[in-house]
Amino acid sequence: LKPDTIHISYCHSPTRFLWDDKDRINAKNYMLNILLHGLRLWDKSASARVDYFIANSENTALRIKKYYNRDSTVIYPPVEIKPQIINHKTQTNSNIQNLNYYLIVSQLHPHKNIEIAINAFEKLNMPLVVIGQGPLLEKLKTKSYKLKAISYLGYQPDKVIQEYYKNCKAFIMPQEEDFGIAPVEALKHGKPVLALRRGGALEYIKEGINGEFFDSPHSGVLADGVRRLNENYPNYNPEEIKKTAEKFSRQRFEKEILNFIKKI
Repeated sequence: LKPDTIHISYCHSPTRFLWDDKDRINAKNYMLNILLHGLRLWDKSASARVDYFIANSENTALRIKKYYNRDSTVIYPPVEIKPQIINHKTQTNSNIQNLNYYLIVSQLHPHKNIEIAINAFEKLNMPLVVIGQGPLLEKLKTKSYKLKAISYLGYQPDKVIQEYYKNCKAFIMPQEEDFGIAPVEALKHGKPVLALRRGGALEYIKEGINGEFFDSPHSGVLADGVRRLNENYPNYNPEEIKKTAEKFSRQRFEKEILNFIKKI
């Protein structure tokens, strides 16, 4: 970039494997530690070349401040569902209870805590559909091939995923996310979300209104969260749940981005 070019960074997350995950890396690997230290110095130096940071959540803004010592403006990302996909009859409190499977849409990596959810639903003997691919897919299939309640669908196109949102009982988010697009998509379909009480979920999950939290990434704690969600299920209103996700529209995002650019 030319020196007089204004550099705006829309940041979804400071580089996780350098900052948040560094304690999980084997400290005895001397050469790897030297490499990662050098990459952290480079990443910090690169952050200094940014004129303005925009964070995708308050959670990300805090991490930008922590690791880069930079202030940022929060502009939530757009979460848009195509009208032709959700053109169906509105669910009501009476028939929403007839939808009996729970849903996870996620990449299947260890830090996504998918195994915690699998273990919880195994104990509860409740149906869980897992959509997504990743290095854990075959391991999870092998581990729970006898569990009729657990279904692994692998990769699915967006239109198919939206149908699963539409027909699920609730969405499960067992991991910490900087923001979390998938749970907001579930909210836009009027479905409650059970989320780990960490990260970006704290900014849009309202207990008793559009979902519930569980406090630690353990299968027993998640299972208790499912039980609490089920107890409160008759009180969830799909239309009220949808309203909690209205602020994540594409129109709002475009307006806030353009206003930010004009302001600077």
